[in-house]
Amino acid sequence: MPTNKAYLSEFLGDKTKIIDSARTTGSGNIEFRLAADAHPGLYRIIVGPNNYWDIIFNKENIRLRTHYAAPHDSLKVIESVENTLLKKYMSYNITRSRKGEGISKLMGLYDRNSEFYKSLEKELMNIRREDPQKITREIVEQNPHSYAARFLRAEQNPVVPAGLGQEEELEYIMEHFFDNIDFKDSLLIYSPPLITKVRYYFGFLQQAYPSSEIEEKLIKGLDKLMSLAAVSDPVFDFILNDLADGFERSEYETFFAYLTETYLLDAGCTDESRSSELSEILASIKKTAIGIKAPEIILPLPDGPVILSDIPEKYVLVFFWASWCPGCKEMLPDIKRIYNSYNQSGFEIVAISIDKDKSEYNSALAKGQYPWLNYSELKGWDCSIAYDYGIRATPTMVLLDEERKIIAKPRNPGMLVEVLTRQGLRPNQ
Repeated sequence: MPTNKAYLSEFLGDKTKIIDSARTTGSGNIEFRLAADAHPGLYRIIVGPNNYWDIIFNKENIRLRTHYAAPHDSLKVIESVENTLLKKYMSYNITRSRKGEGISKLMGLYDRNSEFYKSLEKELMNIRREDPQKITREIVEQNPHSYAARFLRAEQNPVVPAGLGQEEELEYIMEHFFDNIDFKDSLLIYSPPLITKVRYYFGFLQQAYPSSEIEEKLIKGLDKLMSLAAVSDPVFDFILNDLADGFERSEYETFFAYLTETYLLDAGCTDESRSSELSEILASIKKTAIGIKAPEIILPLPDGPVILSDIPEKYVLVFFWASWCPGCKEMLPDIKRIYNSYNQSGFEIVAISIDKDKSEYNSALAKGQYPWLNYSELKGWDCSIAYDYGIRATPTMVLLDEERKIIAKPRNPGMLVEVLTRQGLRPNQ
């Protein structure tokens, strides 16, 4: 080892925190002593910047031997039932992954019509046909009370019955995704699988459904998950806080508002300052809730004031952006194409910039040649219009109907076109 010090970290979900350190002896021994009340879970021994390996502690003595240069490959478990099981699981998956990667690289060096290529292809197919959860099932069935079985069981996915249609399959997965998790087991928060599975679930929902349905499905999934997690306060709070961190700055404002109002503000895991912060965020989101009348906007433009409620077009997009915003720069060309396609069919854009620097703002306008109504107070985030609309990030789009009620908050240009089409708007003739 380049240094004579090693560190011990504990897991909370997929995050780690150093809890102890130890110096190596001349013979290369490292010893950690956990407190009598130390919780079972996954821990990590760190022996260098990128050198570490993970262990399970479950109230048993652990003795291991390994080599600094390759701690995973060299690992031998001398004493510890839990870590014998963990090594069995890790070795199987690492070996399977390396075989697949190695064969794939080797195939790239040979002619596709050669016999050797065909033999490699056959071997790769055999590896891919292997059941990746086979080793997990073996450990769970043979050692059901071990900590290894507890978190490996949580990793298992539901087996979808054959013969279901696509929609039925999605509904089945939503209903049974967490069947293998024991939510009463609060020790699951001390290893990654529980929170990894929760995140995967919500990511799956975002990929599986049309953009217009995503937030509805996220809310349905949230209610399902939190009803399951309610059997354990530590698990409930742990999942809730992780979801709040993940969605607070996401584009799914309606979902985050529901999560906040329904669960977070009533949760015992939220302190007073955090509750105050969440209440402010919720108030901002509600300013542009679907169905409410949009705050009036008066633009003091050089050719005379323009009032939002007096704009003759049937649909108005209020678009918040800034010259320094990378996402805005990426989105604006698409927004311009949409405007040019629909502006003669009853569609207008009011673009409010969150800029401070006048020259940068004017330069962006000159470069972009945006043909809609442009305005900036040049006050940055102190912009009164942005405050009235509860804007917390750019780019943000708020689509209004002829009564100037908010009908959508498209997250991207594709969603904007989808909403305009749904409203019956057709491209210019």
